[in-house]
Amino acid sequence: MKWEKEAREVVDAIPIHEVIKNMVILWAEKLARKNKSETVTMKEVTKTRDDYFDFLGQETMDRIQKMRDEGMSDEQLDPMIELNKGQVLYTVDLCHDRFFGCNRAMVNTREVGKKVKERMESLNITQIIADKCHDVLMPHSTFTVSISGCANSCTATESHEVGIYGVADPMVTDVECSQCGKCTEICMDGLVHLENGKPVIDKNNCVLCGACIKYCPTGTIKAKDEGITITVGGYIGRWKQYGKEIFRITDESKIYPVLDACVDLIKKEWREDFEDHFSLVIRRCGVDSIQERARKSS
Repeated sequence: MKWEKEAREVVDAIPIHEVIKNMVILWAEKLARKNKSETVTMKEVTKTRDDYFDFLGQETMDRIQKMRDEGMSDEQLDPMIELNKGQVLYTVDLCHDRFFGCNRAMVNTREVGKKVKERMESLNITQIIADKCHDVLMPHSTFTVSISGCANSCTATESHEVGIYGVADPMVTDVECSQCGKCTEICMDGLVHLENGKPVIDKNNCVLCGACIKYCPTGTIKAKDEGITITVGGYIGRWKQYGKEIFRITDESKIYPVLDACVDLIKKEWREDFEDHFSLVIRRCGVDSIQERARKSS
């Protein structure tokens, strides 16, 4: 699509990572098409700026500007580049919170990602997988730890060997409800409704995303508990399966014994006589040993 010179210059000057900037460009072009225009003008760029500002918020925008003012490059803004550099057979996958934060995040993905990499290195998982593999090593030979800031799970955590995402368990308090309906509007699964002047939450199906907590203006809905969910054994492909839940809500400290137990299972149960995979190991052996070890850890 064509762009007015001034409009493109404004977008090029936005101090965000190239990955997100590409999304900004696509959004502006979408607005132009919506306006029946073949050219992106300042009208669309202004609306795009406002849309992203509303989504990210003042605090995030200030943080982005500060990072650029300090001379941070795209590589420095994206920790995944450094986390996955070199000859390794693991991937630390982070959601877009890694760039400049996310108002939904309940986990600091950058910090957890660093600790996960350190653990992967200390466990020597690259050599272990390399020695176990029956066929030549390819990109699909890697062991992925996928980390998302919230239950939206933007990295599809349940489809990877280990999935980690932030959660918050909502509870209805005695604080008077204003009946504004924000909680019913914000729940993407339609699991909140108002009844007798109070919100009612379908806890059997709640995914613990925390949105109703965040958007409740009166504090009628608060967090009963906060932490992370951990799953193991997910895979997309021929042997597709959702990761099995090890903890529904726990704290960060449980990530590392889970990783230890996963690597121990690879050592003991990964077959070398055919093209095995961690998801197949979990299918054969289950997750009891992983759960037991993680629960025993202090």
